[in-house]
Amino acid sequence: MRQLSGQDALFLHLEKGKTPMHIGGLYFFDSETETFNLESFKQFFRERLHLTHIFRQRLLEVPMDMGHPFWVDDPDFDLDNHIKHIDLGGKASMADLAALAGEVHSKKMDRNKPLWENTFITGFDIPGYSKNAFAMIANVHHAAIDGGSGVEIMASLLSMSEEPFKPKQPKEPWSPKPLPSAMGLIAKSYGGSLDSPKKFFNFVKNTAAKAFDVKEEIAKNLIEAPTTPFSAPTSLLNEPINGKKVIGAVDISLKEVKKLKNTVPGATVNDVLLAVCSGGIRKYLVKRGRLPMKDLVAMCPISVRQQGEKGEMGNKVSAMLVKLGTSESDPIERMKIVNQNTRNSKTYSKAMPADQIMEFVPSEVASMAGRVYLKMGLSKIHRPFFNLVITNVPGPPIPLYMNRFKMKGLYGLGATLDWMGVMMVIFSYAGNISLTITADEGVVPDMPVFTESLRESLSELQDAVATMAQGGH
Repeated sequence: MRQLSGQDALFLHLEKGKTPMHIGGLYFFDSETETFNLESFKQFFRERLHLTHIFRQRLLEVPMDMGHPFWVDDPDFDLDNHIKHIDLGGKASMADLAALAGEVHSKKMDRNKPLWENTFITGFDIPGYSKNAFAMIANVHHAAIDGGSGVEIMASLLSMSEEPFKPKQPKEPWSPKPLPSAMGLIAKSYGGSLDSPKKFFNFVKNTAAKAFDVKEEIAKNLIEAPTTPFSAPTSLLNEPINGKKVIGAVDISLKEVKKLKNTVPGATVNDVLLAVCSGGIRKYLVKRGRLPMKDLVAMCPISVRQQGEKGEMGNKVSAMLVKLGTSESDPIERMKIVNQNTRNSKTYSKAMPADQIMEFVPSEVASMAGRVYLKMGLSKIHRPFFNLVITNVPGPPIPLYMNRFKMKGLYGLGATLDWMGVMMVIFSYAGNISLTITADEGVVPDMPVFTESLRESLSELQDAVATMAQGGH
């Protein structure tokens, strides 16, 4: 039994019918010798249920929102509620799979059960994949994981060799602990709140110390002030959503990205990818006739998960706000702008441990505030906090396997909200980088145009770098 942190609970407060707050991925697997068998995979998962609490724990609300919910053992856990199979008949294309992923990802999960599900997809015909191939749409509620812990959960299922590892089984069969009473939940929640003054004192002390260090670094390196909330321009990405998700993706070679980053001194792989996103967004908005004069702002999560916290449930992230340079037409100048802005934002984000702020907001206040904010559409009366989320999740550099099937591709799936209709997930795996867009259809009704704009942005940057290498301007 473990109580959610304030940051974890925030994803519950933000959730309603058309805004499910789970994240996940679309995985592709293939084998030259193995054929997909649903019962085999159920057994594979059954042998690994004990490796993470997420698989068999559900939420339990504290009465009257007198504290954040708790994760408790689900006495009615049934693996069949979480493993599903869809056969597309053998002729489905990648576009069909993307449409199905959007449909599955749009459905809200039942909070009375553990908040995860895996949907296996067979019967598609995609170049580069054999008849044995299958896809897997994996969804886990954001209250349970962040991008970093999601990778760790997949590590409990994936192995570095074709032969799956045999996890050590517990000595005793799993027996769920009895559900606590309502009074027990209130008492435990109240007991935890007694530590809040001490936590708050330490929070202020640590933040002040970090702020002093940051001030010195700013003076030393002449760093500009970072982007602040509400400074983002209004855009077509920040409009009401209809709840139907659409998915698009672009693949980029990691080798090519490393080559491009050398064009700008001090630039990182992440800077290049943000610049490609920026150029793609710019092109898309130009095609729609809705490019703002001001630069769009992306919220970029930063993992603050410590070594000792690996494998734990929940979110351990801070964030930085980055101006994307969408007003700049030159791709190399745009990358320079992104590089400078990420440096500035990273420095300032050290001073404010954003993952801890929500711990000092009472649960009933946060819950009511979230409901009022969404129901009354208060975001309509102020400028956006930011225009979209772009998250970069580093994956394994080597090929991995699940139950003797090789993983050949991975595309991250994000969440959308009213007034934040686009999330982009960057994931690296075995020398390839996937850049996946999760958008609401009401905000992006023409996803193929969006993905083509990203490809054009990449080509534009490649051409500019090649011209520079040849001595051009």
